[in-house]
Amino acid sequence: MESESPFWNDLLKLRDPAWTDPTEAQQRKLTQDVRRLADALGGEIWSRAEEIAELTDMPAARETVIAHAPDRHLATLRALRAVKDAADAAADDTARKAGQIGAGYPQLGRAWNITRQAARLRWPGAVSVISPASNREPRHFEMYGGEARVAFHPEFGGWWWVATAANRKRGEAPEDVTYDTSEEAAAAAGVFLAANTDEGAST
Repeated sequence: MESESPFWNDLLKLRDPAWTDPTEAQQRKLTQDVRRLADALGGEIWSRAEEIAELTDMPAARETVIAHAPDRHLATLRALRAVKDAADAAADDTARKAGQIGAGYPQLGRAWNITRQAARLRWPGAVSVISPASNREPRHFEMYGGEARVAFHPEFGGWWWVATAANRKRGEAPEDVTYDTSEEAAAAAGVFLAANTDEGAST
């Protein structure tokens, strides 16, 4: 595959948004499928599974126990926990695969319905340093007698800024804050520079 060709570059380019939300019907079917899967596993791990299976000549009693015994439902609950663990493991693997081939923490967060910062905490190092986003060149600009620099931080999954104002005051983005675009980071830096001009320092 000639991955550098325009055809492949366009075909493999990250689409944003990358999905549409599941419909109510799709979500309902998924819930039903998960319940069936967990119920089947619950029946297998139930501590009384063999005992109840032997009631071949008492089908009504067997079905009553399966439907109403609290320990049977606890077995299904334990199975549901296993389903959750499996889903979490699959999510971790999928997030890292997406991050290695171009997705950033903003996209990972939106897919998992969490913030960019929360995605970074959940999947540290998932975003590849060779991601197209991480290779964007830093920007340097002067404004209001001061200067600022914005750069993309792949480990944070967003843009960040640092600036020195006209009154020589230095500032930077808060440690827990990054921006989705260089323009947003530059705008935040501009607000800092505007608030710390020579005129502002003398008043």
